[in-house]
Amino acid sequence: MLKEEMFYTKKLRWSFWPSSRWARGFLFILLTLLFLSLFFYTMQKGTSRELIRVMTQQSFPFEAIILEGIPGYSLPEREHLNQVRAQGVSLGTFLLTGVNIADARTYFLSYFTPPPDGPAWIGWAYNPGDPEYEGEIPELEEIPLNPSQGEEGVEKPALPLDDEVLVGIYHTHNAESYAGDGGGERDKGGNGEIMGVGDTLKESLESNGIRAVQALDAHELDDFNKAYSKSVYTATALVRNYPSIKLLLDVHRDGLLGVNKSTVMVEGKEVGRVMIVIGQKNPHWKENEALAEELMAFAEARYPGLFIPKITYASDARYNQHLLDGAILLEIGSQLNTFGEAKGTAEVLGDLLAEWIKKT
Repeated sequence: MLKEEMFYTKKLRWSFWPSSRWARGFLFILLTLLFLSLFFYTMQKGTSRELIRVMTQQSFPFEAIILEGIPGYSLPEREHLNQVRAQGVSLGTFLLTGVNIADARTYFLSYFTPPPDGPAWIGWAYNPGDPEYEGEIPELEEIPLNPSQGEEGVEKPALPLDDEVLVGIYHTHNAESYAGDGGGERDKGGNGEIMGVGDTLKESLESNGIRAVQALDAHELDDFNKAYSKSVYTATALVRNYPSIKLLLDVHRDGLLGVNKSTVMVEGKEVGRVMIVIGQKNPHWKENEALAEELMAFAEARYPGLFIPKITYASDARYNQHLLDGAILLEIGSQLNTFGEAKGTAEVLGDLLAEWIKKT
């Protein structure tokens, strides 16, 4: 009887996992090991290692991908996880094919004509220790108090001295534009639509009784990758000229791969959403973060959904935020939004910032 039970148990075990499954299982394990071996080899020997290192330096949330599906994690973080997944897939697809899956225009080869030196953000891979090419922080005495000319003699409006200005606005990437209504994503001449968004923000602030100034300096005419090494002079001049400034805003539009057009209805009007970016290389970034979180909470109570609820962090960039605890980088919409949607955001944002400043 005992022998029969042992034989029956042994037979069940083999019938549960027949020899064909053993073969498939062995092959699957072998392929998995081969894949992992090749993956680690490319990380050590090829550009994959550099890419992962760059993504880590840019605070790419790998944990959000690893923890996908874990009970208690996915549901409350769903929007963030969906964004991370989309960006990850878009990045991989873009590297392999040159197609940004979030932008249907890039599906056509006639549209995608990369610049000779490759996409601008590829510059990270060549300078991972200083991905934004910010360089050293210039000494204050190197900053003109009231510069009236840009590089190569390009005229720019002088900044009038004023001790009542509370908001300073400038644009590190001054050529950025909005393609949602059929236009281009950038203006190589340096006067992109983002400058108009900044002007609208300034006018909205001033209509609400808050003095503001906008610097019109061009920082990327010669080299997009080195824009921050130039805008630091503009930002420093703003702080020096206007010691009363409470907010120093570097106004951009988002353009990261995988970012889709995003809007929100505010008082019956469709406007682009706002994202805040904090550079953690700034030794006082926690103070900038605290101010940003306070502003986002105020905005959520006033205009729900206007701000993307997650701050984006860059571990190896400072974005000129070392100059002031109230220095933050704003991304108003993305390249897929329309200029009108972005200007609508700037109008609402001006009202919001004015109200917030008066209460603080």
